[in-house]
Amino acid sequence: MKRLTPIVVLLLSMLLVTGCWDRREVNDMAIVIAMALDKEPGGLYRLSVQVPLVSSLGSTSGGGGGTSGDKAYYVDSAVGKTIREANDIIQSRMSRELYYSHHRVIVLGEQLAREGMSDALDIIARFPENRLTVYLVMTRGKGIELLNVQPQFERFSGEAMRELLKMEALPVSLKDVAQMLTTPGVDAFLPVIAPVPSHPKGQSREVQIMGLALFHDDKLIHVAQSDSIKGVRWFQRYFTPFSAVLSLGGDNRMTVEFLRGKADITPVLKDGRVHFDIKVYASGIVMENMTGINLEHVNNIKKIEEMLKKEVKTSVEKTLQIMQKYRTDTIGLGIVLARYFPREWRETYRERWYEELPKITYTIRSKVVIEEIGQTTRNITKVDSENE
Repeated sequence: MKRLTPIVVLLLSMLLVTGCWDRREVNDMAIVIAMALDKEPGGLYRLSVQVPLVSSLGSTSGGGGGTSGDKAYYVDSAVGKTIREANDIIQSRMSRELYYSHHRVIVLGEQLAREGMSDALDIIARFPENRLTVYLVMTRGKGIELLNVQPQFERFSGEAMRELLKMEALPVSLKDVAQMLTTPGVDAFLPVIAPVPSHPKGQSREVQIMGLALFHDDKLIHVAQSDSIKGVRWFQRYFTPFSAVLSLGGDNRMTVEFLRGKADITPVLKDGRVHFDIKVYASGIVMENMTGINLEHVNNIKKIEEMLKKEVKTSVEKTLQIMQKYRTDTIGLGIVLARYFPREWRETYRERWYEELPKITYTIRSKVVIEEIGQTTRNITKVDSENE
């Protein structure tokens, strides 16, 4: 009996070893790097996928064959009554199984965004294979155009877009969009990316961040240029550094990069009107000094900080004006109001917030601190005797 015990334990433990019965070989998968969703006439959906050509990844000369030419990827698309139907059509002519777990970016075409993005995103959020951390962007025109762009520094435009979003833009994930669409008092926004020529003769194209797409509910209502919507950055949970150019008269300019920033919002209810007291705190460093100003002197630093305070205030004002004009709560003023005055929000403002938004008033106060001025205190090629 003692001799049989180890054998019985071994046999029972083997029942727990599942092996690789559900394995999927890499050679049998078409790994999707990026996908695009477009709306076609007649209410149809176009799904486009960007898939790397494994045979071309190890070669510097490319040579994917077929319609791919010298690209290291292949873009395919299909039209269907639903996104799933379009996916099935693509799969029916692809010898490998489409695999979405590694896609980085989802591109929404402008027409789909204008008609509403909720239905198109349903299938993406429904299955665990599609990660909620995937980035969403919008483009003017068709989303498939971005997938066909060939960047020079990356093999795939999907990878180039992902890196750009992390460094330069306000990245928005599928989870972020889901939260914004289901939370009263805030509206969704998406970075806008467009293909632009990178060569003087237009022989190659890169992807570039052009601004923000502003939504009301799930529909696009306005595309704002980057300069007119900078104020949104101060209200995000994680601040994304950006630069500002100060004009000091003539050709004298100074570039300052904001490294840190945040905004505090305090709502006030008075005589049936909603007022917001907004305080913005920022710190930055001098990146470029094309003036004769000597930054070693405290008075000169204070002068630059005062100019930066006005720059910050102006950026917030422009953002609020756009929000009021198009009746979209991009920075979530409604959420702040609901937190401070939950009963008033629930009984009075929640159902008619977008009627109230153009009527709100606000005061903006800012504080900017320059933390670093660089290795030199002035432009080494200029000397201004008045600032000695």
